[in-house]
Amino acid sequence: MRLVLWTWVWASLVALVGGAVVLSEPRPYLMIRDLAQDAIQRMHPRPYDPASPVAIVDVDEGSLAAFGQWPWPRTLLAAMTDRLYEHGAIAVGYDVIFPEPDRTSPEQVAVTWQRFGGPTLPEPDPGSGATHDAQFARAVASGPTVLSVAGGAGPVPDLPAGVAVTGGWPTALTRFPGALSNLAELDAAAAGLGAISLSAGTDGVVRTVPLVVGMGEQLVPSLSLELLRVAQGARGHVLRTSEASGEISGGSAAAVAVRTGAIEIPVEANGHFRVHFAGRQDGRVTPVARVMAREGFDPALAERVGGRIVLVGSSAQGLFDIRATPLDAAVPGVTVHAEVLEQVIAGHFLSRPDWMKGLELVLLVLGAAGVALALARNRPLWALGVAVTVSAGAAAAAPALFVARAVVFDPVAVASVPFLVFMPGAAGGLLAKERARRSIRARFAHFVPVDLLPQIEANPERALTPLGSERELTVVFIDMRGFSTASEGMSPEQVVTLVNAFLSEVSEVLVSHRATIDKYMGDAIMAFWNAPIEQAGHVARAVGAMPDIQAAARRASDRMQAQGLPPISVGIGLNTGRAAIGLMGSQARLSYTCLGESVNLAARLEGLTRIYGVWNCVGPATAAQCPPGFVALGLDLISVKGFRRAVEVSTLLPAETPGLAQVAAALDRAREAYRHGDWSGAEAAFETLRALDLADCDTAVLADLYLHRIADWRRAPPPADWDGSHVALAK
Repeated sequence: MRLVLWTWVWASLVALVGGAVVLSEPRPYLMIRDLAQDAIQRMHPRPYDPASPVAIVDVDEGSLAAFGQWPWPRTLLAAMTDRLYEHGAIAVGYDVIFPEPDRTSPEQVAVTWQRFGGPTLPEPDPGSGATHDAQFARAVASGPTVLSVAGGAGPVPDLPAGVAVTGGWPTALTRFPGALSNLAELDAAAAGLGAISLSAGTDGVVRTVPLVVGMGEQLVPSLSLELLRVAQGARGHVLRTSEASGEISGGSAAAVAVRTGAIEIPVEANGHFRVHFAGRQDGRVTPVARVMAREGFDPALAERVGGRIVLVGSSAQGLFDIRATPLDAAVPGVTVHAEVLEQVIAGHFLSRPDWMKGLELVLLVLGAAGVALALARNRPLWALGVAVTVSAGAAAAAPALFVARAVVFDPVAVASVPFLVFMPGAAGGLLAKERARRSIRARFAHFVPVDLLPQIEANPERALTPLGSERELTVVFIDMRGFSTASEGMSPEQVVTLVNAFLSEVSEVLVSHRATIDKYMGDAIMAFWNAPIEQAGHVARAVGAMPDIQAAARRASDRMQAQGLPPISVGIGLNTGRAAIGLMGSQARLSYTCLGESVNLAARLEGLTRIYGVWNCVGPATAAQCPPGFVALGLDLISVKGFRRAVEVSTLLPAETPGLAQVAAALDRAREAYRHGDWSGAEAAFETLRALDLADCDTAVLADLYLHRIADWRRAPPPADWDGSHVALAK
């Protein structure tokens, strides 16, 4: 009852904390969530449309080599702007700020000359338009050109088009105290001014772009939004908020959408637009050197910029406008603005509805409750199934919704909470089960054959070796198969009946074959031969006991089935080797037992029986001393912790078993091909093995085991010095 209460308390606490994390969005959680969304974008990038009316003119390294270091004379930028409009550009936007006069302009050269002691030069007539900035301003004014502003501390220039708000200013908008802008004559000549401040996550990755930012007391549209306006010939922008739309935003105004001309763009509460990146695309980029390569009309250039919104920016490393996105570790900032324009023009918007967070909270609570319910009913496998189902469902739903509906679903909390409930809950259940197993073991003493007791009593020091000794032992681990399944739903009396029936039958067989029973481990038994009294032929005794142990397990299973209980079976691990033997424990309680690598291998072999589809596995020393009447069928070569070399694992079968010779030959051929890396030959041989029948050996399980390994080796081949061994992880 206390375990059930603890399970529900823990599940409630985890669900409460998980819900608080989802609502408050602390930085570590945001980082994990962003990584998950980045993975989805990498799996499903936005398809790039070469016909999209967006192009980039790039101040790349080649262009810098052709025209000199940045900043270039504004006369060159004026000529480039004119050339873009002459070749059909719809609008031109500069992802560059021009806050200072052009120092290569004649009047600026004169000032610099005088500053350093040169003679006074005649100043050009300011009204003649001879200054470089004036020439650039003329080119800017010749078409729908948008210049950039950035967040700063200076005055905010007069905007050609403002942003109207329906409702109050969204409280979460990106804000700056002022602006960093261009020369006044350039701002006055521009058809639009747009903000180029890009938002980056805590890891420096750009995932969203603010379409509207606050600078001082004004709302400023982004560069991409302003280009969209001038390309349509629209007058301004309208920012719709939750106050005007009647949507719920937690008591404060939140951005909902921006309308520019005929296009309405959904945004997040802070006015950011979530970008679905297509990634670096050479088709959208034309270097400046290519734009200026020819005089006169260039049909190839017209094809690249004609009928398109053109963004001018730089990919040169020295100009420091390089950004990271979910798809690329380093892309020019101008590419992000182009991605926004492409996505908006295509009408492709990623959305995260207001109710999505509520849905995630509901799924989180349901997952926690489902796992807790299964654990409270002592069904750990069911609990694991619920956790896996909810987590896998969330992990699969996120990319599915992203691709099918362009909806952003956050799987992190929904996938994590069920496992956070399961792991401590399952651990508590296992501890409770272990306490029950210990209470069963406490009822039994260590058994030895009755006729050996007088010999032990005659010389207990020599027989029980309280100070310990090393001896060759044959150790067996015997486990009741199907105990967990059989015990589910049983009353305590039935569980005790089941365990006692199995242990009694097997113990009688062990004692009759002169084994020493070391301990009962719940539904398992450990025993050994050749101690405390040395025995000649102890390997033969141990091997001879195995068929009787199997028969005893069958008798116990028959009695259980007669009482309406589920059937059981047996798994045996047998190994021969040197081990430490003696009385071990504390002053309060001693136990006559053995320890060592050979004992550990015997335990490991018992666990491997399930994997190979057999009821017994024996070590190499036992197989080498196999008595007449039995055949050791080699199963695998395994690498086991504590052993310097790989160990051959075999199963023992009566020599008269029908089909044994045919199976042994088929298995030898298959393993030989496997050891030599002949995957095709090995697959064919194991398929042949699968079709053969052999009592007490499930050839299909054995064949499938190797076939799965071969599939893994095909994906990641073994090293050149591989000896065909497999690292055994089962215990």
